[in-house]
Amino acid sequence: MADKYPTAELIGVVVQQNNDGGYKPQKGPLTLSDFHSWRIGKHTKGKLADAGQLFLTENGLTVMLVAINELAFKKRHTITPMGRFLTVKIDAAVLADVIAVYTQLQSN
Repeated sequence: MADKYPTAELIGVVVQQNNDGGYKPQKGPLTLSDFHSWRIGKHTKGKLADAGQLFLTENGLTVMLVAINELAFKKRHTITPMGRFLTVKIDAAVLADVIAVYTQLQSN
């Protein structure tokens, strides 16, 4: 099908910029309900990189990418599309902390 485009489920947590110009999770401590799913849409701008990349939602929220899951093209409408990938990445220490929390919450 010529109209197909790459799809992926993006698991992320909303972040905010701190006074140092870095980013940190908006809420703390994080719970499983703080991690949400978005997907790449047909009109998504930018390129998907890896965990730690920031992106904007269609509502203008800044989100840190925590995990990427495969998403079948025919199931894409069950997940909200995101808006734009940013070239900014989160600090490695913050990323490691958030991924550790996410992994622990997923295993419980």
